[in-house]
Amino acid sequence: MRVLALAGLSTSLLGNAVAEIESDFSAGYTSDYIFRGGDVGTNLFDVTLEFSGSGNLGALGDLDWTAGIWYASYTAPGGSNNELDLYGEVSKSLSDQFDLAVGITNYSYFGNDGSDDDIEPYVSLSTAMGEISLGVTAFYDEGDGDWYTEASAAYERELSDSVTLGLAAIVGWVESDDSDGFIGGAASLSCAVSDDITVTPHVTATFSDNLGDNVFGGVSVGFSF
Repeated sequence: MRVLALAGLSTSLLGNAVAEIESDFSAGYTSDYIFRGGDVGTNLFDVTLEFSGSGNLGALGDLDWTAGIWYASYTAPGGSNNELDLYGEVSKSLSDQFDLAVGITNYSYFGNDGSDDDIEPYVSLSTAMGEISLGVTAFYDEGDGDWYTEASAAYERELSDSVTLGLAAIVGWVESDDSDGFIGGAASLSCAVSDDITVTPHVTATFSDNLGDNVFGGVSVGFSF
């Protein structure tokens, strides 16, 4: 039923958006699996398959949609673990300055990780200030009934026709326990090998009084088709 709920976010638009569907596939490696400032494991290998498009939904007008699958394998103290996330999102421009997005993610764990499956809806508001993209997102964790909120700023600069520098800053906090909050920053260098293939090395640092400090990096390869 959760899979059907996720699919429903996008399939209702497919009738008007088939010709506009874009597909992306990526695979990557990251030295550590850090989720919202917390250390989950090491040697993260992941793959993502994502579809996106746009369509008209009657009274709601024009909407953009995204749906995807993220699979990860990583090493934790108890051994090898795996995670499978299914996600879907619809977004709409409220004005020339603000975009609103509503989405949902289903988390599934298997292997040595005994965590229960979880589902997490969220709402996001984004805007731009010059060349800087700003956003704030509130997530509701169905499993523990808690809210997690992130605020972010991102900047991109084309260094050449094939290389783009990306910089990002993020602040995250949990409603019930501010000590689990963190701040972080990331840098990436997207290198277009061809019109359809991009290689992106990246490095990230997070800092938290309770969760600890982490510096990690990796590389991903993306394919558009």
